[in-house]
Amino acid sequence: MVVSSAQMVAAANREIDTISVKQAQSLLDKDSVLFVDIRDIRELDRNGRIPGAIHAPRGMLEFWVDPTSQYHRKEFSSGKRIVFFCAAGWRSALTTKTMQDMGLDLICHMGGGFDAWAKEGAPVERKYLQEDSDERAQKIKQALPLSEQTNRLASQISFVLEIDKLKEIWRQTPLLDNSRKENDAEHSWQLAMMAVVLVEYAPPGTQILRVLKMVLLHDIVEIDAGDSPAYTGVLKADQHAAEALAADRLFGLLPPDLEKEFRALWDEFEAVKSADALFARAMDRLQPFLHNYFTNGDMWIKHQIHAAQVRDRMAVIAKSSPQLYALIESLIEDSVRQGYLLA
Repeated sequence: MVVSSAQMVAAANREIDTISVKQAQSLLDKDSVLFVDIRDIRELDRNGRIPGAIHAPRGMLEFWVDPTSQYHRKEFSSGKRIVFFCAAGWRSALTTKTMQDMGLDLICHMGGGFDAWAKEGAPVERKYLQEDSDERAQKIKQALPLSEQTNRLASQISFVLEIDKLKEIWRQTPLLDNSRKENDAEHSWQLAMMAVVLVEYAPPGTQILRVLKMVLLHDIVEIDAGDSPAYTGVLKADQHAAEALAADRLFGLLPPDLEKEFRALWDEFEAVKSADALFARAMDRLQPFLHNYFTNGDMWIKHQIHAAQVRDRMAVIAKSSPQLYALIESLIEDSVRQGYLLA
């Protein structure tokens, strides 16, 4: 029996405590209450925040709550009443049910979520992405001695600080121990290491430094545009349009020469026409494939993925490296035998 997300939310709401926005407002300034915002970091930056709320992305919440986990955060064992909220109340309902199942008491979620909170005229803190970047750049300029390099260095450091947000963009790929999902920064680092280790299988003429730059830059746009998991219904054209706008803003933080270089590398990676881009894209396909296979196909099974879908995504590896694709094909066949993939 297939259960829809709406049915899951409805079932969760029957078993958890839901409070209204007005009730939540009356709790906002109480020391005994903790507001927990489970929205994506981009939603917070774009739409604002409830004053005093802590941010706890859903990808890590179970581990932050569990007192036996190495990732446990003491806020969740403080004894305070916890109010979970998301944008509209769906995600927070499911989260509150999960936290309840984990044994967390004195918890509830806010019906209607942040959207209802803002519509009621309740307090909202707004801090926009570009304002963050401009403020940091100004602080750096003030800290530097006056010279011709001041503006350039300030722009470079501002960009370096901005991309820290990549650590909060959660992907669907699990870590190999299946303890949690990886984030974009971890993904990009692993691609760079793979490119160095596997460069002998790259197409002739591949320039490894250009490949490294591509894999380190390719997902930075997801700070604004978000991650688009494989096998979803998101239109490629829509996603690329959002990512192009993100590239304009993010690379625009850099000095003009670096902006031009990085944007050209990002465009080349997206086009997948050069040998360097082909190998970089192959690494981007190979890494999640290996993680899915070596976590016993959990994500493939969950989403009922067919072998043909995986072969279609792995086609770029066949173009880049016959040796690596031979490994891919062998693991796909084994995945069908093991029941990880549908035939």
